[in-house]
Amino acid sequence: MGTEINVIIHGFGGRVDDVQYLANHLHSRGLDVHTVPLAGHGGSRKDLLATSHTDWIQSAMAEVDRLAEQYDKINLIGFSMGGLIGLHLAAAHNVNKMVFVNTPIYFWNPKIIAADVLRLDKEKIAYYAASTRSTGPKPGINFLQMLVASKKILSSVDFPCLVLQCTHDEAVRPKSAAYLKEKLGEQTRVKHYNGGCHQVFVKATELRDEVCGDVYEFITE
Repeated sequence: MGTEINVIIHGFGGRVDDVQYLANHLHSRGLDVHTVPLAGHGGSRKDLLATSHTDWIQSAMAEVDRLAEQYDKINLIGFSMGGLIGLHLAAAHNVNKMVFVNTPIYFWNPKIIAADVLRLDKEKIAYYAASTRSTGPKPGINFLQMLVASKKILSSVDFPCLVLQCTHDEAVRPKSAAYLKEKLGEQTRVKHYNGGCHQVFVKATELRDEVCGDVYEFITE
């Protein structure tokens, strides 16, 4: 049996590639790492439409159930909605520590989106359009159901947590971090990064090494 495993969970409508940079960073520094592919994600829109939020949770739960038989300690790292899913995994397992990265409580940041549109940032506008097309109403409703269910179990967390949030995250309003801190309690620390974006491990190349370093330091301290 191994000593400790770090489980990384990607976000809504995303894929393992979104967190692979973090996984590679932690692995390169000697940690055991496992990335979780959520049910219905990483393929077509049809694949996502065929699943619900309970399927997303159960697919991650199955991975952690298996790892719990092989490792003494489990650390959870949730990117975006992955943080919400992590709460459900923690309710069923003895989790050592947990990290939330750009995890939504208040989703969509209208100030950032409006600024991108007004300056005609073609890359960002295309990203927003693609995000809408790749998900759709039904998965969106499932995300909201996930958010409601996850908020109800926040106060049950009784282990150290780290909440990391980019101030220029277009998908998550920064005040989400304050909400998480309030509900998670005294064992929780928060750090904001000036700038960045939601896909911090893919697009925020100026910040991602700092974020990865903060995750590593928290896990290993």
